[in-house]
Amino acid sequence: MGAIRGILLVFVIVLFFLSIISVNIFWTLSSSLEYNNLQKESTIIIKDFLQKDINISNHVQEIYPVIQSYCQNNSNYVFNFEGNTFDIDCSVAAQGTDALIDASLENIIHNTYYANYDCNFLDCFNEIDLEPEGVTPLFLISEKAYSYWADNLYISLLLAFIFLILIFFLIEKKTSMPILVGILLIISALPFIKLLSLLSIFSDKMLFKLLSIFFSQSYAVSVKIIIIGVVLLAAGIVLKIFKVGFSISHLISKFKNKKEDKEKPKEEKKETKVEGKKIKKKPKYK
Repeated sequence: MGAIRGILLVFVIVLFFLSIISVNIFWTLSSSLEYNNLQKESTIIIKDFLQKDINISNHVQEIYPVIQSYCQNNSNYVFNFEGNTFDIDCSVAAQGTDALIDASLENIIHNTYYANYDCNFLDCFNEIDLEPEGVTPLFLISEKAYSYWADNLYISLLLAFIFLILIFFLIEKKTSMPILVGILLIISALPFIKLLSLLSIFSDKMLFKLLSIFFSQSYAVSVKIIIIGVVLLAAGIVLKIFKVGFSISHLISKFKNKKEDKEKPKEEKKETKVEGKKIKKKPKYK
């Protein structure tokens, strides 16, 4: 019975470890594809990609004199280019063509992110089409992609929780559980903490640039998981110390009780002798 329990425990621990690796991956992907993080951390990379895919720079430079003339009497300038609508603030246009190009690309990022892709996330891969009316690979940096990875994150967390409960029932020493879980969390996060630095080595390749978008939050997520692991590890060590302390105090109290039990019979014998001793009456002398 003990051997079967041990094998089951090892099997569940492996499944738990795989589930928390999945949590690492899906948490990183969903966090990286949140709109605020996407815009803040990955805008430059996306802009480079979009400028190659949608050559808006030349178009902006061509229409810039028209925009300047229009903005003298208006606050916004709206134009269409390759199926995209750009609403440009004239205060931005006044800063020059570079600011105008950046604003236009940010507009594309916003429209791309919140676009309504009429397909399931995985099915979108089969419908990729570089034609204007088709689905482009940009759906990978959309709200649809964020929702897909976030849903997978919740499933992975649920599985990890289920395996955690099974470990609790299978493990014999319950105080060892926080230490075990803490170590597994730390180990699972370590490969991801330097992932972005590794991708930056190949920053001259567009593929690795795009990959860095999806893992832009890998360091932040890994640090959070490591902190949780360290807290659990520390809690487990404290529990072990308290358990040892309670064991020592229990042994001391047990030793004292034994000593008292040995001393009690001697005292009782003395009392019994005193009580059982006959008192001799002294003779009266006349």
